[in-house]
Amino acid sequence: MFASWQQSGDTSARESSGPLRSIPGAWPGIALLCALLTACGGGGGSVEAPQATADPLTAFTQQKLDWQACDPQRLGEGSAQDLAMFPQRARCARMRVPVDYDHPGQGELQIELLRVAAAQPQRRLGAIVLNPGGPGADGLGAALVSAAQWTQASPERVGSAQLREMSNRYDLIGFSPRGLSTGNPLFCDVAGTLETQDSLTFNRSAENLQHAQSNARVIAQACADNPLIAHIHTEGTARDMDLIRAVLGEAQINYIGYSYGTWLGAWYARLFPQRVGRMLFDSSINTQERLDDQLVQQEMGKQRILDEIMLPYAERHQHQLALGSAASLREALLALPPSLKEALFDRMDFMHSAQLERTVLRMSAAIGLDRLVRDHPSAQGQELATLVRNHIFSPLPQTNAALVPLALELIGAQEQDENLALQKNLVAVDAQGKMRLLPTLTVNLSVRCNDTGSQGDEQYWLDVSRDHVARYPMVGGRSVLKPCIHWPTPPRKMPPQPVGQGPQILMLQSRYDGSTPFEGAEATLAALPNARMIVVENDYMHGLFPYGTDCVDGQVAAYFLQGTLPPRTSSCAGKPLAGNAGA
Repeated sequence: MFASWQQSGDTSARESSGPLRSIPGAWPGIALLCALLTACGGGGGSVEAPQATADPLTAFTQQKLDWQACDPQRLGEGSAQDLAMFPQRARCARMRVPVDYDHPGQGELQIELLRVAAAQPQRRLGAIVLNPGGPGADGLGAALVSAAQWTQASPERVGSAQLREMSNRYDLIGFSPRGLSTGNPLFCDVAGTLETQDSLTFNRSAENLQHAQSNARVIAQACADNPLIAHIHTEGTARDMDLIRAVLGEAQINYIGYSYGTWLGAWYARLFPQRVGRMLFDSSINTQERLDDQLVQQEMGKQRILDEIMLPYAERHQHQLALGSAASLREALLALPPSLKEALFDRMDFMHSAQLERTVLRMSAAIGLDRLVRDHPSAQGQELATLVRNHIFSPLPQTNAALVPLALELIGAQEQDENLALQKNLVAVDAQGKMRLLPTLTVNLSVRCNDTGSQGDEQYWLDVSRDHVARYPMVGGRSVLKPCIHWPTPPRKMPPQPVGQGPQILMLQSRYDGSTPFEGAEATLAALPNARMIVVENDYMHGLFPYGTDCVDGQVAAYFLQGTLPPRTSSCAGKPLAGNAGA
């Protein structure tokens, strides 16, 4: 997913996000080891004939990968079961890449690869490289997850046979983008002080805004001290992808990219248009705008989901929730105490429409908890928790049973939020209280800031923030925290569009996507004359494929299996929202 680490919201395997806070020195210490970038000498010898020009990448393109069994501990929870499904087909390796493709002899990095080989190699169509989004998301396990998902698709599921056929006929390749690999992780050590920072949506005090601006400067300076940040950008990752293609012996690259992965895929297609096979852009970023500046559009997208889907949904389910009209619920949410609003909206899921019912229940729990606290203003800690457990939030037993744990979660949210950056694997703190920014965060920042840069200064983004708080009062205003305007390295430019029609790319987009809004996908489509876009209506799912309907999965599979493309633009019906049947 397209991740903004200062943005809030539930996370998934495709996104890491959340507000960054000051880390108290009393937090448990974490032992840290520095990762050193080791420069290696050039791989070529002297040129014997002046007229012959040696390929400077030969030492990299001709390397032989040592494919070994994958380490489930490296891949994370659930991977052992998935690996057991492919005892012979799933293998992992490390690949050497240049630190700087303009000077490939001046140093190298390692990236990690995972391949799930085609189940029917005699019918193999090629390899599909996958990127799950980010920037800052590790894509190593993406091939394994997709292979398991496609292979295990229930026979009763629409399109299951086509998904299995894709697994039969394609190798699936996942990789850790540069800066995320365990071989050369990108760390930034904070020398200054990060100030305590509250929600930039709900605490608009001058002090809080100044703290955010100060934190942006400190974070940018922390990364300025690591020379590797100049080489962590989409251009480098796209060239790494082409090196993967070359080392695997593929003439063309096939690709599935989600969210930020669509930006990466577009960059690759501009660099190497003749090497593009079949590409799916799922939940597309606007490739016509700066990468970092687009983050503010998420605020518009999320507020739209709230106003046009979530609140009307709650109104339609009065029998269950009794939250009143959409307008009255909106006012009730805005009237919550700032700390409770922050806890609520930090935990609302704007990415997965299947979680809509739970998200609206969370709103109901927050409103019920606020009423309970107003009736018992002195209650705290265990006393308040006991009141919640004994409180009747809803006369419907099943609904009440769902609301009680959500209300208990909100009680402890403020204390948990103080540790949120640690919990989301964004920072680590040693025994002396020294903070280190971890690769999930540092790669996110480096790519956002190195790719096309940002615009304006602190005052510009403060003005944007004020405007967005007025327009999007429940999710807006976070652009005050803007490290990219202080970033030490010059921005890169996305390569120009290739002359002519360009590759035949398939795009997939939900109409109400909040993380990569529909307007941005339209702009990307307009810039790709030979692309096609399928729009999933009445849904805000971010990251769609496989979706579970023949209209979506059937067309995507037909594209990868037969090369069949739909019309320039077409629509598929979204799946019914939870609880909407008969509503």
